[in-house]
Amino acid sequence: MPWEPPANISAATMARVLLVEDEPNIASIIVFKLEREGHEVRWESSATAVPAAAEAARPELVLLDSSLPDGDPFILLSVLSPRAPVVMMTEFRDTVTPQRAREAGAVATVEKPFKPTQLARLVAQLAPAPAAGRP
Repeated sequence: MPWEPPANISAATMARVLLVEDEPNIASIIVFKLEREGHEVRWESSATAVPAAAEAARPELVLLDSSLPDGDPFILLSVLSPRAPVVMMTEFRDTVTPQRAREAGAVATVEKPFKPTQLARLVAQLAPAPAAGRP
């Protein structure tokens, strides 16, 4: 059965987002905010689960943590970026991580901590416009 937006939210505002974040507290804030904005969010906390999740969810945008305990996020980035725009979320305060992320295919980087509203605005800007009758 194809995914259907909730009745009170216009399908035109929706995007499928894959969130890869190993910190449950951070993930729950992001999921809450993006779902309130009308996006469908699938959260994965494990790098090893991401390839199957990306295949199943067919995300239109990926939010990827730059520090995962069970895998290299830069390898994930290179796998995911041909499928959908990827935003790398990083707690590293350096110039190397954002540059490396862009070189690996990220369309943007966001430095933690960030405001959920800020991230929601970025998602709205980067998520492709939904097509009529999209799967």
